Amino acid sequence: MPPSTPPHPVVVAEKPAEVVVPDAGVVELAQLVVVTGEARLERGGRQSPAVPGPLSRGDAVETGADGAVTVRFADGRTVEVGPDARFVLEEDSSGVVVAVSRGFVLSRVPADRAQAPAGPKVQLTLLTPFGLTRVGADGSAVKVDVGQDEGRVEVLLGTVEVVAKNGQTVRAEQGQVASVKVEGVTTRVLELAPVEVTVHAATGRAEWRQKGSARWRGVDKDGEALKAGDSVRVRQGTALLKLEGSESTLSLGSGGELVVDAVSRAGSTDEARLDLRKGELGLMLAPGRASRVVLPGLSLESDGAARLDVRRTGDGFTVDSRAGDVTLVRGGARKPLRAGERATVAGEATARVEALERALFSLPSAEGLQVFQRRPMEVALTWEEAGEVRVEVASDSGFKKPVLAGSSRSSFVNVLPPARGSLYWRVLRPDGSQVARGSASFGPERSTKGELDRLRNRVPEGPEKTTIFFQDKPPAVTFTCEAEQGAASYKVAVYRSGALGQPVVERSSSTPQVPLQAGLLGEGNFLWSITPVSPDGRPLRGGRMNKLELVFDNSVPMLVISTPREGGRAGSRVRVAGVAPVDTKLFVNGRPLALDSKHRFNTWVEPEGQPPLVVFKLSRPGAPDAYTVRTLK
Repeated sequence: MPPSTPPHPVVVAEKPAEVVVPDAGVVELAQLVVVTGEARLERGGRQSPAVPGPLSRGDAVETGADGAVTVRFADGRTVEVGPDARFVLEEDSSGVVVAVSRGFVLSRVPADRAQAPAGPKVQLTLLTPFGLTRVGADGSAVKVDVGQDEGRVEVLLGTVEVVAKNGQTVRAEQGQVASVKVEGVTTRVLELAPVEVTVHAATGRAEWRQKGSARWRGVDKDGEALKAGDSVRVRQGTALLKLEGSESTLSLGSGGELVVDAVSRAGSTDEARLDLRKGELGLMLAPGRASRVVLPGLSLESDGAARLDVRRTGDGFTVDSRAGDVTLVRGGARKPLRAGERATVAGEATARVEALERALFSLPSAEGLQVFQRRPMEVALTWEEAGEVRVEVASDSGFKKPVLAGSSRSSFVNVLPPARGSLYWRVLRPDGSQVARGSASFGPERSTKGELDRLRNRVPEGPEKTTIFFQDKPPAVTFTCEAEQGAASYKVAVYRSGALGQPVVERSSSTPQVPLQAGLLGEGNFLWSITPVSPDGRPLRGGRMNKLELVFDNSVPMLVISTPREGGRAGSRVRVAGVAPVDTKLFVNGRPLALDSKHRFNTWVEPEGQPPLVVFKLSRPGAPDAYTVRTLK
């Protein structure tokens, strides 16, 4: 998802004289972690292209028309600088100073100071020709624009201190805008403008109800525009709520119901007031914007991209942050919820936060993986490198249809894949370099019944031996002969070669085609005869002996699993049996599985997890791995 368009560059005065630069030697103040487009670094009077690396006192960075940079300080806070901008890093008696001579800046302070990167606490000051803005140590996000006659400080999260040239000091809180002029500071509440919300039935059937009405109506295929107080519910499937002019989306799952109280926007802030009556609500919060989702007794605040799942419980909510950091607000209490954590909010008790467990079924970061499963279930997309990263997951290779985006500090992210479709993911470091990427297609298992069982292999009477190749299990066979005049039935007898004393199987039919169901005849050589029989039970002619050979062929094009069946009963151990293609390796629940000379397998394994799973991984030279998931009871 592309970031929101930055404001037009504005011209501001050079660094004010209040800044005191110590006479000491070079001191590293920050790290330049992201550089995009044209950007140059000026150090000691010499200019060079800006690249990620340390920034020292006195360093200046200048961006071009398509340039942008991100600066990270030791305690985890960041300053994002847009195009056509210039700033100088300095120090004064209170701490680090970012002196902006043109352009705009967006400062973000992590909500969780206790878990911020190791390093000294930083007191940051943003300078303008009209005064300064001190960004505190608590979680905050502030956007500073400077015009010809006024400086504008928009507080997206937290609280900041604004000081005018005349010494007037004002504390501006979230949702306020401070106007800084030569004569002083004035503040006002950020006015929110209504945003239109449209609901669509993404899958299944969704219904909506107008405020004050008792009638539920099906959501039109082109969507329905919702007004304040309208309700949405889903019996089976998913309803998608889109916010006009925003990348943020809401998805209501099966069994869910909510009331849209109000959705509004002001500047870089989106606010949605919702009453989640029951079920689960997925939140995809847009990058480059501040988002606030207000539920009964709980607010969720984010200053960037995040993917959250909110579930209504009997006495509160659970909130899973799959990606991105947010802040839980209850009354005056604020509590951080980081990517990869779950918060349980119940009654008046303090929210309990715990780590999310990795999904039992996981995929490595590789291209072109295949996953066969009857029921979609969570999958963990994994990578090797530890540390903070940005994760992006989409349903298209161009990442135009996002499924998830946001920061992560784990080496995995849990995602619910489509029943049929694909996922693409990429993992990026803070400087934009790539850690890993992968893709996988998902769908139900392909049927091998018609191809492998060959349900009605026709075996004609005659002198030539018939050979049938089979895969997985012995197939069904139909014995045939020419119709005999006066015959009321036809009787087939099948013998093992060299054992004509007792037939393996005998069957009769009223037609000259006598079928045997699959599995009655095993691998080997057989002799068989078909005898026409009169209405009174007399043979009309003697049966001629014919030859039949059933040969196991292990050249199956795909993995064939005869057991366990999907939805079968699980015990402490379950039998796994089937056949794998030639030149492949097979793993079950992460362990290698021994194959016989014909690539068949038949053994016992322990299912894992709840519900119990048996996961087969088929590895083939020069081809992506294929996974088959069987879910048991």
